[in-house]
Amino acid sequence: MMNTQQLVQEFEVLPPELQKQVFDFVAFLRKQQLKQQLSKRSVGEYQNKIYIADDFDAPLGDEFWLGQP
Repeated sequence: MMNTQQLVQEFEVLPPELQKQVFDFVAFLRKQQLKQQLSKRSVGEYQNKIYIADDFDAPLGDEFWLGQP
C-alpha cells in the first residue's frame, strides 16, 4: 500500500489534465462510499426503539399554546 507521501509525489509528476482526472476519480470514490454507507440501513432497524403515544394526533389544549402550566 502506498503511503501519502508516495501518492503525492506520483500525483505531482502528472500533467494538469491527468491531475484533474485523479481529483474527479477521488470525488467519485467518496460519493460511492457515502452511498454505500447510507444504503446499509435496513427495514425495521429502529423497530421498538421509538414510541409514539396513542394520543399523538389529539389536539393540544390551550395550556400548551398559551404556555400555561
